[in-house]
Amino acid sequence: MVPPLIDWQADTEQVLARLLEGTNLSFRKVRACYLIEPRRQPDTRLPVTPGLSRKLMISGYVKEQNSGENLVGATVFVAGKAGTITNNYGYYALSLPENEEVELIVSLVGYQRVYQRIRLIENTLLNVELANNDSLDEVVLRADATENAWSVAQTSQHTIPLRAAETIPAVAGEKDVLKTLQFLPGVHKDFNGQVGLHIRGGGSDQNLLILDDAPVYNANHLFGFFSVFNVDALKSIRLQKGGFPARYGGRLSSVVEMSMREGNNKHLKGEVGTGLITSRLILEGPVIREKASFLLTARRTNFSSLLGNFVAKVAESYSGTNWKSDFHDLNAKLNVDLNRRNRLYLSGYFGRDFFGGGDSLDASRRWENVLRWGNTTSTLRWNHLFSERLFANLSFIFSQYDFTTHTKYVPIDASIPNSSVTMWRYFNRLTDYTLKYDLEYFPKQSHQIQTGITSTQRFFRLNGFDVSDTVASYSHIEPIRSIESSVYAEDNWNVSKNLKLAPGGRATLYQVNEKTFFRIEPRLAVLLKLTGRTALLGSYSEMNQFVHQLTNTGQGLPTDLWVPALPEVKPQRSRQIVLGCIHELTSKWQLSIEMYRKWMSHIIGYHPDAGFIGLTNAQRAEHIRWERNIVTGTAEASGLECMVQRKTGRFSGWFTYTWAITLWRFPALNNGQPFFPAHDRRHTFSWIGIYELNSGLKLSASCKYGSGSPQTTSVLGVSGFGSLTKNNPPAPTPPGGLSSPHDSFSGFRGVAMHQLDVRLQKTFAGPHFTHQLELTITDAYVRSSPYAYTSAANTSRNFGQRLMARFPFLPSVSYTLQF
Repeated sequence: MVPPLIDWQADTEQVLARLLEGTNLSFRKVRACYLIEPRRQPDTRLPVTPGLSRKLMISGYVKEQNSGENLVGATVFVAGKAGTITNNYGYYALSLPENEEVELIVSLVGYQRVYQRIRLIENTLLNVELANNDSLDEVVLRADATENAWSVAQTSQHTIPLRAAETIPAVAGEKDVLKTLQFLPGVHKDFNGQVGLHIRGGGSDQNLLILDDAPVYNANHLFGFFSVFNVDALKSIRLQKGGFPARYGGRLSSVVEMSMREGNNKHLKGEVGTGLITSRLILEGPVIREKASFLLTARRTNFSSLLGNFVAKVAESYSGTNWKSDFHDLNAKLNVDLNRRNRLYLSGYFGRDFFGGGDSLDASRRWENVLRWGNTTSTLRWNHLFSERLFANLSFIFSQYDFTTHTKYVPIDASIPNSSVTMWRYFNRLTDYTLKYDLEYFPKQSHQIQTGITSTQRFFRLNGFDVSDTVASYSHIEPIRSIESSVYAEDNWNVSKNLKLAPGGRATLYQVNEKTFFRIEPRLAVLLKLTGRTALLGSYSEMNQFVHQLTNTGQGLPTDLWVPALPEVKPQRSRQIVLGCIHELTSKWQLSIEMYRKWMSHIIGYHPDAGFIGLTNAQRAEHIRWERNIVTGTAEASGLECMVQRKTGRFSGWFTYTWAITLWRFPALNNGQPFFPAHDRRHTFSWIGIYELNSGLKLSASCKYGSGSPQTTSVLGVSGFGSLTKNNPPAPTPPGGLSSPHDSFSGFRGVAMHQLDVRLQKTFAGPHFTHQLELTITDAYVRSSPYAYTSAANTSRNFGQRLMARFPFLPSVSYTLQF
């Protein structure tokens, strides 16, 4: 056929009509795009009798085109009729009218949208593959409740695309999940810049960190400078900070849910990289093509001695000791697609940290201090599809966190008289065994019901120590077992086109030391769509927490101890109300505003004169009871959070502002008067910008400002590992410190923190290998970031506060090879 003559100056529709003339293709306009598709044939079937139309199910999995991995959180909807999002395993189900032609739209951040016109004549299984969107023509960060489908009533939820986590600048160029979350509204970073999260007035221990359904109790590598979560191993990151669905429980402030990648089931791929801090490896590929795949990622630190001395200097250890510090971790996953209705997943994480050093005491002896800690998790899951309407998942979960520290006095020459070996060792371990069964039921389009049961046995090995010398030996341990069992149910109910409700509830039975606690947690979320661009949101939720973290350092040390709720130390409890509004300013800009009010009870802290690990001798340590050193109290938190996002184009990013206030009241502290906790920060601004200069060059920057927070004397205790008491002289209010009756206990307000980080990424793509070079600058305008305050005596021997600062300027380069 001779190609038609085209008038290239004609409008788009005339050009397309001329080009497709004589073919079996047609086109139609979808928003600002044109969709070319096979020409539809006339429907010769008998018409459906009005009033007799029934609903049919369309269901399936949404997958990534290049790897075959199931995609979490993809939106599947028919404009104006129905919508949903894929669950944690990529499964979706929609109820649509029989024999009615509709257009199904599937989208996900970072992928090209798929449009498919369908007409259901029976229940249909439809798996959809999405291709990567290299043009960045999608949302960089979104609140799930604002997707075009308006599929669920949900407040205070953010999904972080992996592209954002991989692009945002971080310390020494290391990609970090928790550092990325610190740029979201309502999320405050630690004063010292570590990975701890303080969300809506809560402590860092009030965040449930989940990796493939397994809780992770200590997320710190290298004393909190980096987190244990390797971005290379993840495929989805979701933060829930309010309006909690009933399926979540066990923490007061937030849930950070991370899913590991499943591995490419089509091709064998790999990646190696190195930077200033770590070297890493990724391997993935099919075990059985398109039926089973594996994923393996590993990291290890570089320059152990150099890194150890840097950490010791930050911790003010001026002993002249040669310190070593390193960490390594491993993520692994195997999944098998048994058949259309059954799939198995086996995943795990293993990570370890080391910090230690030694020096000579005299001619005959040397001392050695060592601290080790780590996490181990494993999850075995079985997905079963009973029918298109009923999806089930059974999980067996193991999680363990432990740390140990010891001091040795080692003779240099055993032949010298009176030389001896003295050893002091302290250890702690928390082990979880969990059985969980979840069901998702789609009775009809207006309802999506989720229900399930879970039971966790926790084994605590507390306050364990061994002390031995040439005279005697002592040992001690406190084993405790608890059982936490829950049942939940929730319903995503589409009341009408513009009103959606999510009622639910959770009931928990907690048993410890022959004592039983029973807690009921009601949940409700509401979404009211005012116009096509504006929606109002609201939620109420109650949460309970049955494990506590004891800390009196505020530095994220592994010696912060997890302990169970007991009759003397009751489970923590919170109630939270959220009201919000989301408005699409334009097709590229979105505004979201949320206000919250939160009440917490039975939160814990140390008594001012208490110390936990300051063991002077075995006899004293054996009689230490941690629960006797605890004080309990209440807290209130309020805040306003604003976020503006640019969602599409070569430039994307967001700007946030948070106003927040938190007050604690402990009858045994500050004469019973309320005071501001250390994580209270009144104003926080953050900004993220990502600009794609061309297809291989990307520039990103992050900036954050936070007003000063209340400070008490920090006792790092790194060099001795035992000096972790809080009995310090009161701190005077420094010039410029905030004056308030609530500040008397906390001492004073610290200086404001702010910093600018920049990253430049250049990618060189080849037929077989891809090279990526990254340059990152931390604290780009050469300002020393505040790290901590310590008490120090001046020349007049009066105690005051001295500000410790991190490095003022840190450039780093990293290189990655993909094959």
